[in-house]
Amino acid sequence: MSDAIILAGGDNNQEFQKKFGVSNRSLLVIHDKFMIEYVIEALKEVSSIKRIVVVGPIKELKSRIGKFVEEVVPAGNDPFESTLKGLDYLKSEQKVLVISSDIPLIKGEMIDDFFLRCSKQTADFYYPIVRKEVYQKKFGQSKRTFGNLRGGSFSGGNMLFIDPALVQKKKEFISRIIKNRKSLITIARILGPGIIFKYILKSLSIKDIEERVARILGMKGLAIISPYPEVKFDVDSPEHVDIARKFLKK
Repeated sequence: MSDAIILAGGDNNQEFQKKFGVSNRSLLVIHDKFMIEYVIEALKEVSSIKRIVVVGPIKELKSRIGKFVEEVVPAGNDPFESTLKGLDYLKSEQKVLVISSDIPLIKGEMIDDFFLRCSKQTADFYYPIVRKEVYQKKFGQSKRTFGNLRGGSFSGGNMLFIDPALVQKKKEFISRIIKNRKSLITIARILGPGIIFKYILKSLSIKDIEERVARILGMKGLAIISPYPEVKFDVDSPEHVDIARKFLKK
């Protein structure tokens, strides 16, 4: 059994505040539900998920979604600090799923599929990625960042399955990875000039990145190619709200 942390920190998005009347995107209402509720429902569909903790503004969240989860704990200053606060509450000895609150199209079967793919290879942490053509087939040409690697063009998803015992040991590096989790290009920069050189020459592979991470961290991380573009689709602009409404109406 695994626990889950939903990151719902108050991002004070002025654009969302002006257009939708909410500064915290997780509390944006889409078809009579808060956006975070869709994520909670997806997690509850996964039989291997035991506890769900939300990390974010307690005053805003607890009265609205507190009854659906084990606890709401205060957010940190960034996604990594918030992850640490969630891990500190859970004190789990098993790997923990860290997931964003702004991916309302996620379903339990997509998380189950990710877990199944993770189970086929041993690693300390797992990170879903999505092919560009798979994403665009579903959602069209919306503005998203994709990294061109040997074997295809990919972008990172909004989940991380990680061993909590290793987080504290390598927290500075992992903090940078989590902060830039949506951009494979930025992650490549973090990993050093050799990776950048290969990227420029269009010879950088997923395996190259995984091996570099292993050398830097002394821990094994694996990129898991997900067939579900929904793990990539997050609502971070008003145009994404319209897309989410369209798909959730079906």
